[in-house]
Amino acid sequence: MAKKILFRADGSSGAGLGHLYRLFSLVETVKDTLEFVFVTHETSTASIIPKKYNIIFIPKEISTEDEPEWLVANFSPLEYIIIADGYQFTSVYQKQIKQKGYGLIYIDDLAKEHMFADVVINHSPYVQEQHYQKEGYASLALGTEYALLRPLFLKAAKKKRGINTLDSAFVCFGGSDPYNLTLKAVEALLQFHNFKNIHVVLGGAYRYNEVFKLKDKFPDKIYLHQNLSEKKLLEVMQECHFAIAPASTILYELCCVQMPIFSGFYVDNQELIYKGFLNHNAIYKGGNMRDYQVLDFANKLKDILKDKKFNSQLGAQRLMFDDKITGRLLNIIKKLC
Repeated sequence: MAKKILFRADGSSGAGLGHLYRLFSLVETVKDTLEFVFVTHETSTASIIPKKYNIIFIPKEISTEDEPEWLVANFSPLEYIIIADGYQFTSVYQKQIKQKGYGLIYIDDLAKEHMFADVVINHSPYVQEQHYQKEGYASLALGTEYALLRPLFLKAAKKKRGINTLDSAFVCFGGSDPYNLTLKAVEALLQFHNFKNIHVVLGGAYRYNEVFKLKDKFPDKIYLHQNLSEKKLLEVMQECHFAIAPASTILYELCCVQMPIFSGFYVDNQELIYKGFLNHNAIYKGGNMRDYQVLDFANKLKDILKDKKFNSQLGAQRLMFDDKITGRLLNIIKKLC
């Protein structure tokens, strides 16, 4: 009998929500094939976890150091494997989990820890095997061949898209957007009359008010979206012909839809992804966006709008995703189950 899966990740306005969203994509990959439980800490922003999931909360008093003991007490290694995504799952944690007898898949994006997991998945198009230190038994699943994407986006990636003019924009800076880059990007876009519509997707942990005031000022131009389903997010992206987004999961999704994208990074875990997409000529160069102001976005947009060859970017994006990604991920998981 196949083992069940413990999906393990946390997310909040401070720590971001990317770890949760990446695991959601894997849940969608296995949900019709294998049984699973989604395990998250009581401090997580639970409202973004789909209600249909079987969710178990780790009590607040349980620390990361105590977690392996808590997991063993509640979920037998004979019945479950663990798929974990989060920076707290260090070498020490992974080693403890393995010593308890669990099969372990670790989702990584930093390539800094010594890996004790059975399988390490890093879907950055930049990282290579030499970036890793690991146990001899550990295997690596690297690059966009293992992209952690939801089914509708993988389906969209198979279709060829062409764009004639940059007249509608998409803006999203993740779950919490700690530097309020959303507002600065939208204010810059408003300076260019060719952008007739600006679609702004706000994350579940976004806490600023200014963009709502800006929407009131430009009600026929700015469209705000929150708590979008996979289907609705895809539909919004497909309405747009240009995007501004960081090198996180949202960048992968935008590349599946295919459009010219201005991207960069503002936290460490986005940098390797950014370098990979830049090396593939799939994005416009934004670099470190942490200190970006409205003028920085506006100056970059001026240069982008002069470029008449943006469809070559779409071709580069198409080459990064094939139609076997779901099968590869499912095979990795089934081997441990």
